[in-house]
Amino acid sequence: MKPRIGIVGNMFTGDSTIFYHNHATYTFQGNIDAITKAGGLPVVIPIQSVETAKDYFENIDGLFLPGGQDVTPTLYGEEPDPLLKTTSLKRDEFELALFKLAWDSHKPILGICRGMQLINVALGGTLYQDQSLLTRSVIVEHDQAPEKLGNVATHEVSVKPELQDILGKHLLVNSLHHQMVHTLASALKPLALAEDGVVEAVAPSDPGRPLLGIQWHPEMMLDKPEMVAIFQKYMTFF
Repeated sequence: MKPRIGIVGNMFTGDSTIFYHNHATYTFQGNIDAITKAGGLPVVIPIQSVETAKDYFENIDGLFLPGGQDVTPTLYGEEPDPLLKTTSLKRDEFELALFKLAWDSHKPILGICRGMQLINVALGGTLYQDQSLLTRSVIVEHDQAPEKLGNVATHEVSVKPELQDILGKHLLVNSLHHQMVHTLASALKPLALAEDGVVEAVAPSDPGRPLLGIQWHPEMMLDKPEMVAIFQKYMTFF
């Protein structure tokens, strides 16, 4: 039986005629396609109360935390900066509850963009609330211009040996985030870095733990074999 990968959905709460003025639970098709291509069975989990997390968790084999809103800064001990964008504390708390269950039970965890950042926060790390708050000698634009497609690579990352078998030493990636890891949690180690020092991929310091975090969006570049290989790497945890 294919591993059931729980993808935490997002919630559209705006007003749109597309949804007949209703709210909607969704995930991007790339998340579904990526897990399917890698051999898993994607299962979308709606954002619910923390109390329901265990019920959902018992019906999945692995957890996928995808991209989305900024992580609420009070969760890592900071007040909101004026540069902070939209947050969802309900989503944060629900995903943190699912993460704790997966971490404690050693179920495989995948985090993409916001998902990687939330993993870092869950394990005691912190974030830059905006890329402009990072002091750096080299400027890399991480918040990809909205007029560019998400499948367009905009900067290079240097890859550590642990991922070079699937990504090579250097990789061109897309970039759709304005927040990034500040203090990396002690339970994590970096697997890829941008030229300005921003952490672009993480794994547990304990090699026995099944977890992978990616800062860019490989699910938007599935025409590239190395991007599909990221999800296949995750599936080797099962």
